[in-house]
Amino acid sequence: MKRTGPSVEVKALTRSIKEVENRFLRPHLLPTTFGAPGKQEVLDVAAYVVLVHGALEGFVESLAHWLLKRSVSNWTAKKKATRCTVSLLLYQKPPAEDTPGRSVFDNVRLALDEAKKKVSLDIHDNHGITPKHLRAMFMPLGVDVPSDPVLTASLELLITMRHQWAHHDHRRAKILKSAKDAQTTVSDCLTLAKKLSAGAATVKP
Repeated sequence: MKRTGPSVEVKALTRSIKEVENRFLRPHLLPTTFGAPGKQEVLDVAAYVVLVHGALEGFVESLAHWLLKRSVSNWTAKKKATRCTVSLLLYQKPPAEDTPGRSVFDNVRLALDEAKKKVSLDIHDNHGITPKHLRAMFMPLGVDVPSDPVLTASLELLITMRHQWAHHDHRRAKILKSAKDAQTTVSDCLTLAKKLSAGAATVKP
């Protein structure tokens, strides 16, 4: 059976980013040059940014799915409630009416089933990694999203660069970064991802 969980997901993300870095950035990192990046460096940085953005999006969605699955199955199989379980229930409406013969366990189980359907759909329909997207995805799962201003600024810069390359003619790109600058930005984003992963592990769904 394939292993999943915060540590597995963050290791996979780290490997993916390193592979993309070696392919697109490595030729431009040594020797260090000064001045504006050349055309090939600009294009390679663009490819790097778009691919890293995709890897980060896949990471947060996989992590959210893991949290959701674990929290629901732990209640169903072990009657174990966690911070994740409680947080999910906060986003659910109370039972519409009393049902004779229904236990408290079943009340919670049915509410979690409904939460699982809704949150699964939200994760499936997710199309972003902005702090707002991350909070919408992880707050119902009981996980705080890192709010370090430096890491958040780097994430927003990555998103902005990815948007200009993915949705506009590259000749109109306004933010041109060197390979070294892009590497630094992504390093911050990876640190944020690791903090998010550590938060998910601490929740122990």
